[in-house]
Amino acid sequence: MGHTNYWERKPELPAKAFAAAVKDCKKIIKYLGIPLGGKDGTGKPIFRADLIEFNGKTPNDYETFAVDRVVEPEGEPMVFEFCKTEHRPYDICVQAALIVLKHHLGDDITVSSDGHDTDWEAAREKCQAQLGYGGEFKLEK
Repeated sequence: MGHTNYWERKPELPAKAFAAAVKDCKKIIKYLGIPLGGKDGTGKPIFRADLIEFNGKTPNDYETFAVDRVVEPEGEPMVFEFCKTEHRPYDICVQAALIVLKHHLGDDITVSSDGHDTDWEAAREKCQAQLGYGGEFKLEK
């Protein structure tokens, strides 16, 4: 059975807030120490002012986690995105990145998951320990 994390976000995210989120994502990912690859599980993850993109390192890859600062609007005020991880080791990295994005982007992003809020406890604790926030994070749907 699959496991998926979901988020809805505005088509254009504020540049300054997104850049701050990228910086914190790099910090928390390094702290977690989970091997990550690029979008296909090889190469290196991307943390740029306009894009966060990674996958588990092969053979623990599954679907790519990618958040572009600007995406094409789909005729709605929010754009729906997701990343299926199948509970592979990089799932905590996806969770931590979403906690970071929620912290910096506020109402510009909402986060939900197939799992329960309690499944995010480790990611919340790691973000709180390393970044000083995240302990209060709760899934929104």
